[in-house]
Amino acid sequence: MNTSPNKDINIFDLPNEILVIIFNKLNMIDALYSLVDVNERFNRLVFDRLYIHNLDLTVKSSSNYISSINNQMLDEVCEKILPRIYHQVNKLTVEPHSIERLLFTTGYPQLDSLSFINFQKETFHQYLTGNTILRFLLMDQIKHLVVEIKNETTAATELSYKNTLNILSLILFSSKRLTHLIFSEWSSEEPLAISIFNHPTASCVSSTVTQLE
Repeated sequence: MNTSPNKDINIFDLPNEILVIIFNKLNMIDALYSLVDVNERFNRLVFDRLYIHNLDLTVKSSSNYISSINNQMLDEVCEKILPRIYHQVNKLTVEPHSIERLLFTTGYPQLDSLSFINFQKETFHQYLTGNTILRFLLMDQIKHLVVEIKNETTAATELSYKNTLNILSLILFSSKRLTHLIFSEWSSEEPLAISIFNHPTASCVSSTVTQLE
């Protein structure tokens, strides 16, 4: 019988391949906040283009529930990390609490894919109509767009349906380079199926759009 004491495993002794697997299991906001500037080796792994090109700073639980980013963590990422990686970001995912800091205060010259998660319909409509930075991105850069609208209720009303179609119309008319659009509405009770193909909005789809869900 082997009675020798077990050695404690030190994370610094793990090979890069194992560390990358561990990093990918973490929420990205946790990885950036906790691991950047620990040492040069961790920086090389965390700032690897294959890792940070898809910047998803949403906070997901084990059940895929998305919550808002802690303000202290958001401050750290925006002030100390984004200036070091913004030029390598191709994909960006934002939620209502982080959009102002992540999307509207930093330019992303390589950004062509944008995801909006957990937005109220009225809030997202306000951004589409009132924010020049978002309109510029949709017009000049974004090819892939994901919009997930969170509703407080599953009750479908004529006004709610019209608001949805207004949002879709704004997206389709504003987006000059868009090729893929995924739009969904959901509530805590059940997903809401929204079809735009039986509405005149569908005929306004830009000739650049090749996938619409």
